[in-house]
Order: sequence, then structure tokens, then C-alpha cells
Amino acid sequence: MNTAEITRVTLHNGLRIVIEEEHSVPVAGVAVHYDVGFRAEAENASGLAHLFEHLMFQGAAGTGPSHFQQVERAGGFCNASTRQDYTDFYTVVPADAVAEVIALEADRMRASKITEQAVRTQISVIREEVLGKIRRPYGGFPWPRLSPVLFRAFANAHDGYGDYAALRQVTVRDCEEFFDRHYGPGNAVVTVAGDVEPEAVLTVIERAFGAIPPRPVPPPSPYGEPEPAGQAAAEYADPLAPLPALALGYRVPDPAAGPAAHFALSALAGVLVGGVRPRLRERLHRETGQNVTFSARVGLFDLLDARDPDMWLLTAIHPAGLSAERVLAAVDAELDALGATGPADEELRRCRTAWLLSHHRSMDRLADRVRILGRFELLFGDPGLAARLPESYAGVGAADVAAAARGLRPDSRALLRVVPGEGR
Repeated sequence: MNTAEITRVTLHNGLRIVIEEEHSVPVAGVAVHYDVGFRAEAENASGLAHLFEHLMFQGAAGTGPSHFQQVERAGGFCNASTRQDYTDFYTVVPADAVAEVIALEADRMRASKITEQAVRTQISVIREEVLGKIRRPYGGFPWPRLSPVLFRAFANAHDGYGDYAALRQVTVRDCEEFFDRHYGPGNAVVTVAGDVEPEAVLTVIERAFGAIPPRPVPPPSPYGEPEPAGQAAAEYADPLAPLPALALGYRVPDPAAGPAAHFALSALAGVLVGGVRPRLRERLHRETGQNVTFSARVGLFDLLDARDPDMWLLTAIHPAGLSAERVLAAVDAELDALGATGPADEELRRCRTAWLLSHHRSMDRLADRVRILGRFELLFGDPGLAARLPESYAGVGAADVAAAARGLRPDSRALLRVVPGEGR
């Protein structure tokens, strides 16, 4: 994939269109990204964006079968997700069914099926989804429990799943107003990728979406807030957790200022916890004889997946006989060491290789590729960034990783501890 293969058009009603032509297999992906995530929710309506992720699968007003059923009849599959700054709906179908899917997406953008029964049913579904998560070991760890430790503003700190008590008070009118505000063509990106002819697909999209009247676009909302002054700490008991755990969260630079720092932070995560001999696991095993399970990444959900603010996070599940303070000391010692000298060339080479392998596997999956193209258009106005990720990651040097490590300071971070509760 390269930027020359991407077609970008904006319709008169504000809808942005991204088309990528790739004929290796006779399938196509269609994604619609709406510029609304859980940061857009009001305090008395926590979970409304997530609720709409569910409601939109009811299909368009006046139709019988659900969106799922209609996509399955076309021989495809579909799904969706809600993130801090967007909600995406994506479908993969045989290439000859792409026009049908585009029509379905246009229909539910024009007028989604919002009824009292649908609202109550989906709120119950969300309740069961949340309960299913917290009823297993380490449920809600690190997200969403880490966010309210690192952040103070409601938009950044609250639980994106949704508060069931708040959702029970949501009315059909509330949903209609939320839909009118956020689900118009000027607040969306339609992306099509795969075995398609751009001009033909563009004609189909213009015919399906072009007649949807423009709606006012919500003004951009800045969500920035000061970084923590000192270490902000919290803990909670998990009766199902077999071992104690901790999570660290650090603020990261605004990706709109340039994504280079995020690539360096991603490489730092790989050096610390990735590969066959990751630094943190090796240090603690060497010094204590104990094994600790680590993970780390840049982005609450993924690399370059949100606007500012976002976080770099690290988690550790450790033996009960090894204190959290000892684990933290190892983390800080490795960050200090990397901040002073950077990683060895071989460490960085292994990290790059592992990242590139994971990235290319993901881009080979059409559902992932169509989503990343639409996401980068929505967040950064640059779907071609997807093709440049490998080059950008390969350009990360030891000095970049060292600078990233120096930026993760113990006096400006969140610490969340999980204490195994009674009955484990």
C-alpha cells in the first residue's frame, strides 16, 4: 500500500471519503468513523456513545431486519468499537456486495432506528457486557480503572463503558438529540478498501450519501489538562485476582504536534517488555529469582488512536512475595538506564522486527486496514500515515528511545494497585 493508491474526496454535505484499491483477494471493507467517542459525553449521560455503538446495529428507521442480519445475508461480517474520540463501524463482504453495504450505512446515517424498546434492550446488553468484564480476574484492569487516577477532567477520566444508573435515565429524546448532533455526514468518514474500482465506488457513495442533508458539526472540544504533580495513586481489591498487580500511566505528547515521540515510546515499550529476554523481566528474575508478567504500550488502546491527551501505560502481575515497591524500583531503574544510554543496537533491531511483523499482519487483515485508514483520516487528516508507519518506526534510534525514557518521570504518573481480595 502507498499513498498514491488512496483516493480522498469530500462531498458537499461534509462527508469525507477515503478509497484504497487493492486487488489481491475479491473482498472489500467498508468503515464509517464518526467523530464522537466517550470523551464527548456529558456527566449525566456516561455511556451514551457506547450505547449508540449498539443502537446503530438496529439498522435504519423503517426497516425490519437488523444491520447484522442484512450484512450476514450479503455474506459478510461487521462490528464496531467506541474509543476516546471516535466510534467506528466496519464491515467486510465479498467485493460484489460493497454497494449494498454502502447503502445500509447511508440509511442508518440518514435515520437510525431509535425506539423505546431498542434503547432499553441495548442498555441491558451493555449492563451484561460490563458485568461480564468485571466478573473475571483483573476485569477493568488497566482500563478503565487507570484513567481516573491519571486524569481529573470528567471527559478523560470517566468509564467509557457507561454508568448503568445514568443510562437507565436516558430517554429516546436524549438519543435522538445525540444522534442529530454527532452522526451527520459532516462528522463522519466513509472508507472503502479492497477489490474495488475507486471511480465506481465513489459514484455509489455519492449516490447513497450525497442526498443526506448536512447537519451542524459540533465544534472541536479541547480536553487537555495539567499533568499530575507528583505520583497519583489508587488501589482496589479484586476477589478473583490470584496475584497482586499494578499499572502505571504517564501522559504522552500531543500527536497533532507530530507522531515521532509516539514511535519512540512504542519502541521503549518493546525494549522493556517485549521479545524473549525483556529488560524488566530479566532484571527482576536476576535480582529476586521471581517471575513477573509485564505488558506496555503507548495509547490507552493503540498507537496513534486518540487525540490529546493520551497515555503510555505499563502493567505488572507479580508474586505476592514480591512487593509492588520492588517492582516499581525495577521499572524506575530500567527507565533511568535507558534514559542515560538508550538501548543496545541489537535490542532495538529485535524490537523493530517484532513491531513490523505485528503491523504487517494487522494490515493484511482487511478489517484492520480499512479501520486504520479511516481513523487516521478522522484524527489527523492523513490516511497515508498508515503506509508510512513502518518507515517512521524504522527511523527510531537509540537516542529517541533514551529521550522517551527520560520523559516518563516517577513524579508525574499514575499508579494503580490491584490487591487480591477475600475469597480468591
